[in-house]
Amino acid sequence: MLKNVFSIACGLMLSAMLSTTALAGATTANGWYDGEEIYYILGGVENVSSLGANQLYIIGGDRAYQANVALHIPGEPGYTPHWNVNVVHTALNVTLDDILASPYVSEHYPEALFDDAVDILMAEADGLITIDRPGVVVLCPVISEEGAEATGNIQLSEVFPPFPDTF
Repeated sequence: MLKNVFSIACGLMLSAMLSTTALAGATTANGWYDGEEIYYILGGVENVSSLGANQLYIIGGDRAYQANVALHIPGEPGYTPHWNVNVVHTALNVTLDDILASPYVSEHYPEALFDDAVDILMAEADGLITIDRPGVVVLCPVISEEGAEATGNIQLSEVFPPFPDTF
């Protein structure tokens, strides 16, 4: 059902974007939301310190070891294409093995250690990770996979190096 709602919302958004040619030549990337792969346009850093409720979690650095994780997608309360950046690191004296032994790890591992923002927040509450909130906002509207792969767009790689023991 999530994919159907997401596809409809993205299809409407993509149609509007394509009709204004806003998508032509965009840099696109994959990400994760609630265990599902999503795609978005990289619009860059904005000149504000926080905007809206949408959070983007980058694991160990921007696309350092996996695709980023979003809190909301189009059609949900709180969604906005303006994402507050949160940088996720292993907590002091915690290793990758400790996180892998937790219930918060993605079923997609090793492709993604985390694929759900709620799991990230639970891992933080359990002391497995820390989250730095640098006050950076990025503009990254969610689009369909077809939009991400549209002719003329530049897709970031979906291949990442293995996770280190700590990040």
